[in-house]
Formats: sequence, structure tokens, C-alpha cells
Amino acid sequence: MGGDVHSRSEMSRPPPFPRIPELAGLTSYAQAARIGLSVNDNVGRLLRYHWAERRLMAIVVSRLPATQEWEVKCALALHQWQSAEHVDALRRRIAEMRSPLPSLDDPPNPALDAFLSEVLHSGDTVELLTGVYRVTLPAVADAYRRHIAATNPLVDQPTVRVLRVALADSDDAVVWGARAVSAVLAGDPAARRRAEEWEAHLRAFLTAAGGIAGDGIVPAALPSRYDDDESQSAPVSRSLPARRATTAFEPDMTPRRDQRFSGTHDFDFPPHVVYAAANVPADERNLALLAKRTLEMDVPEMMASVMIERTDLPWEFQLDWSRQLWDEARHAMMGTVALTARGIDWTRLPLNVGFSLRLNLHATAAERQAMLFAIEQSLMPGATGKRSEYETAVASGDALSAHFHDYDWADEVLHARIGRRWIQHDGLTVQQAMEKAREVHLRTWAALERYREAPAPGDWWDDFVRRALGRPSALTSEQRKASPEIIPE
Repeated sequence: MGGDVHSRSEMSRPPPFPRIPELAGLTSYAQAARIGLSVNDNVGRLLRYHWAERRLMAIVVSRLPATQEWEVKCALALHQWQSAEHVDALRRRIAEMRSPLPSLDDPPNPALDAFLSEVLHSGDTVELLTGVYRVTLPAVADAYRRHIAATNPLVDQPTVRVLRVALADSDDAVVWGARAVSAVLAGDPAARRRAEEWEAHLRAFLTAAGGIAGDGIVPAALPSRYDDDESQSAPVSRSLPARRATTAFEPDMTPRRDQRFSGTHDFDFPPHVVYAAANVPADERNLALLAKRTLEMDVPEMMASVMIERTDLPWEFQLDWSRQLWDEARHAMMGTVALTARGIDWTRLPLNVGFSLRLNLHATAAERQAMLFAIEQSLMPGATGKRSEYETAVASGDALSAHFHDYDWADEVLHARIGRRWIQHDGLTVQQAMEKAREVHLRTWAALERYREAPAPGDWWDDFVRRALGRPSALTSEQRKASPEIIPE
């Protein structure tokens, strides 16, 4: 043989630096040499994951406004955005592996779609939590985990990376869901039986779909029990139960709060006036800002309705609005954290639902978009917008509020860009969108009169300021009345 041909022993010689991790630390030579999923099998599974996550996102968004429990709203807002991020990453990975790109707007399997339609038709919070967090997300996480184990870790590293991120999010959501289910079922045997029956119902449809991955594997029921007694989940029937999803799902976009809250239909909210009043001390204006942040839950409740109705827009709209929806819910959570840090029970604030109520029920989806765009634009000027809010928090000496409003300001800059992008997509100029928003604001403000409830006796803002700051409000109750000239957020 020629001298430039190495012997077998030379070819198997160990590398000169055996302690340096091989193959960029991804895996070993032995694992990289095994045959994993083919590209066809890989794409087939990714299409199913994509559809499951996309429908799961829509399910969660469609239930957010009418879900009463505040803590569940917060989680739904987070998990819909995480699903949107997973969907986007899966879409990009599928496009990398297949040309022409398979349809991403149609279900890859009718049985999988039937299962997800049943989840959509979950009833109250008990069934919703059961369907999303005890059945769907655990099955999705299990599919991701098995896919990572089955595919070749070197040749398919881009897929592995996408699924690892999605798996971490899904596992965290499952853990939250297990705790939430335990909380809503605690001490309620009837609710526990309904949850068990609904889980068995959904698992039958999931089994008929061949699981999330389509490989016939459905993970066992979660080992944690619904309650501390000895009851177990009902067994899965061998035949499919009667479908609940026999008609189109009609989402309820009426915003609701749980029994801890009062004043949800008292639409005069003094913080809308106080925070911007030049003759009010910074500490009271900062307190108003924290109340406004907490009230902001009604922004994601409005955005949810637009996401469900604007099916004419491309996927990128859903991705953008999903992120902003989560940001707005996060802003409301910032408010609750800042008030809690002051020892204030924020659930006692009259957190009205007027913004989402009037827009969801009395404006078109395009009009709601214009309204939100106008609000975001109004927050950009330095003298009156988010810079001013941050400076107010700093001037008040409240370091936590200043920290939160620093990030709130950054978020709103992103939101203004998002709003402008989709207003332009609809063919509107900035001026046209602002004019439309003005008309919508005045019309829907007037529509609130049919829902308005009498305010609780007394002056709640003055009482609140006295408890928080030890002095009365700097403005009279008449000076604090909200006006239709003000676009509240």
C-alpha cells in the first residue's frame, strides 16, 4: 500500500489532548455514531409539536379574560408567551429541514387536532387547569424528552437545542400547574371527581391521537394525586367518550375577577389623574403609579380578544402580541409586588375592568388595536410619558418602584414599535390610527354607563393615601375624577 495510507492502529490512536471535551462537549463519539431519527421522522414529529403548542397557546389566550382567579391569569399570560416562542422556534427549524415548507396552518393529524379541541372545550378553571397542566403539557414535555433521547445529538443539534429550551419551560409550567390544581381542589371532593373524569376523557382522545409525537406513546398519569386522600385518577376508557367539541368554541371575552375583589365596575379610578398632577407630591404620584400598574391586568385581557379574532394576520402578529400580552401582565404583577412590599393588600383596591370590558364588547378587533397603539404612543414623550413615570418613582425615594418603572419604560418602547408595525400593516398612518383611537375611546367610554356600579361609600383613594403615607390626598375627590379626555392604561 502507498505510504500515505495510515494503518488501522494509527487511525484509532487517541487524540493528543484526551482531557479536552470532544465534539464541542455535545456528546461522545460513541453516541454521535448511533443512528437517530431520520429527517422525515424528525419533521413529522416537529409538525405535531408545532401544532400542539400553537393550539395550546390559543387555548390559553382564549380563556384568559373570563378566568376569575388572578394567579391563574398571571400563569396563562406567561405560558401563552412561552408556547409562542416554542412555536416560532419550531417553525424555523422545520423550514431549515424541508423545502418546500410543509403547511404550518393546518393540523398535521385530525386525531391530534380532535384532542386539542377537547382541551379547548374545558369548562371552568378546574377543567382548564386539568386539561392544560395535567394532560397536555406533561404529554408535550414527555414527547420533547423522548425526542431528545432518540435523535442523534450531533447531526440534529439544532433541534435538540430548540427542544431543550421548550422542555425547560414546559417542565416549569407542569410544576406550577400541579400546585395550582392541588390548590383549587383542596377540600372539594366534587371538584376532584370532575377533574378526574375530565382527565380520563382527555387522555382517551390523546391515546387515540397516538400521543403528542404520534408514536403511540402516552405518558402515564402524573404520580401526584389530586388530594391527600387515597383516590386515584379514573382509568382511560378503551373507546372514545362522546366529544364535547361538537360545535365551534365561543370564547367569553368578558373580563372577570375572583371573590377577593370589589369595585370592578366602578370606573372612576383616581390614580389615572393623580399620577400626572403637577401639584401632587412625588410620593402620592408614585403610589398612583403602583395602583395603575396593578390595574394593568385589563390590558392583556383586551389583547387576548384581538389575538383570537385577528386570524387574518400572519403568524408574526401572534408572536408580537403574545410577547406584549405577557409584558402587560408582568407590569400588573410588578404593581402587586411593589404594593405587597409596602405591606398593602392590593386585592382591596377597586381594580375595575372598564378598559377591557368596553373594548372587548363594544369595539372591533382593529379598533382595539388602534386604541392600544394610541396609548403606547402617548407614553413616549419624555415630559409626560414613561420617562416621567420613572423620574416620579425616583423622586419619591421608592427604589423598588424606580427599578420596576425602569423596566416598564423599556418594555413600552418595544410595545410602541410593535404597535406601529401592525398599524402600518393594516394600511393606517399614525395620524389615522390616533384619530380612530380617539373616536373609539369616546364611544366606548360612553358604553360603560350600562355596566357602572355605585362606588363604595367613602373616598377610597384618600383613605388609601392616609394608610400608605400618613396624610390625606393632595387633591380633592372632584379634582380626582377621571375624564373621557383621559385614555387610561
